[in-house]
Amino acid sequence: MSGRIVKLLMAGGLLLLAGCGDRQLAPPDSKLLDPNGRFTLYVSNQSYAISPVDVQVEIDGEVVVREHFHVGNQHNWKAFTLNLSAGKHRLKVSSAKGEAELPTEFEVKGEHWAVINYWYYPKGTHGANPTPRHFSFTIKDEPIYFM
Repeated sequence: MSGRIVKLLMAGGLLLLAGCGDRQLAPPDSKLLDPNGRFTLYVSNQSYAISPVDVQVEIDGEVVVREHFHVGNQHNWKAFTLNLSAGKHRLKVSSAKGEAELPTEFEVKGEHWAVINYWYYPKGTHGANPTPRHFSFTIKDEPIYFM
């Protein structure tokens, strides 16, 4: 009888752990991730309504980011350094929990810095104007400084 109770408790504990919020996402195995690359991509969650939010970033069909991002104080961006060839590239950012997707294209000519932010403010959240669920993407030819 006690062996059965132990098994039931262990099974219940595993189910509880599996259902807990922040499960780890498998990190991408991308040849584009390169600490010596000339393309710096910053990713952040700017929504107090959904934290953490899962974000997946694909460039030319290859996953380069797959993580959960907490909003924190909204002033936190995680940097990813990539080695991208010159020319046009396809970017797709998506989030299942955040219910948003952004497909776009950009061109690499040299060294670049880019930012992806997730945004969502439902009506009445933190005194902000309602903002629909979406990603923004900005790319620059010079370093980006955050305040």
